[in-house]
Amino acid sequence: MKRFPFQLFAGLMMFFAMAFAACSGESLHTSQSVIDAMRLLPEEAKEPVNVLLAFASTPRTNFTPCTVKALVDFICKASVTDSGWELPQRNGAAGSAYIVTVKVPLTHYLALNFHPGIPDYAVFPASLRYSGSLNSNDMQKAYACIATGPTGALQYVTAPMTGMEEITPNPESGCYFSYTNSRVFIRCKVDNRDVLFSCSETLSPSTFSNRGVTIGPLEQALFYYSEKPGMNLTGLTWMLSQIRHSTTLSVYIALNSNETAVATFAWLNAGWKGLNVTRTTHILNSQINTLDCSRRIAQHPNVTAPLIASIVATVDAMSPAAVDIDYERYLAYVRMMRDGKDPSFSNGALLKNLYDPQATQAIPLIHRRALLVQERIRTLMNTPTWSKGETGKLAAR
Repeated sequence: MKRFPFQLFAGLMMFFAMAFAACSGESLHTSQSVIDAMRLLPEEAKEPVNVLLAFASTPRTNFTPCTVKALVDFICKASVTDSGWELPQRNGAAGSAYIVTVKVPLTHYLALNFHPGIPDYAVFPASLRYSGSLNSNDMQKAYACIATGPTGALQYVTAPMTGMEEITPNPESGCYFSYTNSRVFIRCKVDNRDVLFSCSETLSPSTFSNRGVTIGPLEQALFYYSEKPGMNLTGLTWMLSQIRHSTTLSVYIALNSNETAVATFAWLNAGWKGLNVTRTTHILNSQINTLDCSRRIAQHPNVTAPLIASIVATVDAMSPAAVDIDYERYLAYVRMMRDGKDPSFSNGALLKNLYDPQATQAIPLIHRRALLVQERIRTLMNTPTWSKGETGKLAAR
């Protein structure tokens, strides 16, 4: 089954267990400067957001691009500096927006995000472990909508998608989940600006949380998945958290020939036994981590869509035996970190508790391939992790 990129939506799913950390006295990694600079979404931008989400819920109705001009204008202006915005509550859920500029053409950014040969985890490794389309015909129509845009007298083109995905472990709680969502794309010109809108919504609650952990610095986006239920927080490891509902709007705008504005708007209802612990700043923190990681990849001079697609194709063509040779190198790196051979790694005790040799051998082949793809892209960007091996890592210190 081909994979489909729901990256921005999935990245936002990681946030919510941070609230459990706050309630339990654990420290958070959210930058206070980002929190302090967060502002309320301007009034003129609120109604266009409602228009887009309403259209996504009933896409057989008509859409008029001029009705969302105020939103596009706002994003273009806000993207001059990275900025966070507090959204009005939606269906009882808190919301946050994060807006950035990526210094590549819109066509380059869309190609990396929506190339049929590039899975989501390749360009959003900090937010997604895996995702897949539930209907290959819908996927092809969606790609055509995104790649071509409106032609002739058409004001816009639109296409729906339904897919599943699994996210990476939350850095604070260790939680990771799987869920199914729907997504509607709209490609159009808004006041002569080329724009892609993506509206996503979960169709049902996620699975209950499993426990994982980051391996090394968060910016490396390398994770261990234990498959054990619960959370990593002291005294709360038994807690089975869940994402109950989420709505996300992602916007991509051509600013000029070499810059793209990217914005994500997200509302989440998540927690434990009906308790919604969502906080706006937690959503923003996840958005920052997700988009900043994506931007580093997109802006790297070595990265092009054809090259990333060729890396994926090479890994997909590897035999299971060849994949397992590299997978064992990944596991050796994990064990090295578990055993405290890198003194800068602070999660060794947690990793020792989570590491299960039997569970590591049960990881599906498609997930093992994802680990290989991500590491080859790190190597392309001159930031390899487990492929250097223990000797290489220690020598690089």
